[in-house]
Amino acid sequence: MALTGVSSNSSLSGMQAAAQRMQAAASNTANRQTDGFERRGVVQTATPDGGVQARIVATGMPNDGEAAMVSDAVEAREAALAFAANTSALRAREDALGTLLDAFA
Repeated sequence: MALTGVSSNSSLSGMQAAAQRMQAAASNTANRQTDGFERRGVVQTATPDGGVQARIVATGMPNDGEAAMVSDAVEAREAALAFAANTSALRAREDALGTLLDAFA
């Protein structure tokens, strides 16, 4: 039984934002040698329902060099950790609600 609410919106939208951050880092890595490619980044904004909205944008920055490689590796790792944290929060919420419902049954 899935219940919706502010905390689930936050967790789900956080997972989606983390996935977009991973996509941007992967795109940057895949296009490292592509002439004229502009680095991609993710812009996140808060939503009224407690979540976050994310979109991939061109940064206007060059995509070559060691700094770009390190930045993409760090961003990919941070995105993976953010996804895992949001997954844990969503599971904890669902478990707590299930326990609460069991207590009232």
